Amino acid sequence: MAKSKKDTLKELEELALKAGIKVRYEKTEARGGMCTFQGSPLIIIDRKASDDYKIAVLAENIKKMDLVDIYISPKMRELLDNY
Repeated sequence: MAKSKKDTLKELEELALKAGIKVRYEKTEARGGMCTFQGSPLIIIDRKASDDYKIAVLAENIKKMDLVDIYISPKMRELLDNY
């Protein structure tokens, strides 16, 4: 059974937290991305962005992190590899 985009977003958000990245959805004119805030990685995404865009921003930034010690399901690993 295919995952819904909401389920994929939730799984990516959980993976970000396991990787030490906070995720915030805010009203912004910026496209979104990762920065460092008070010494910790933070991904900010426009809350009105499409689910596809949110998934892309999360996946592109999560895969830049050291994920060696974090379990990632095969489907999620495949998704990350595609970004």
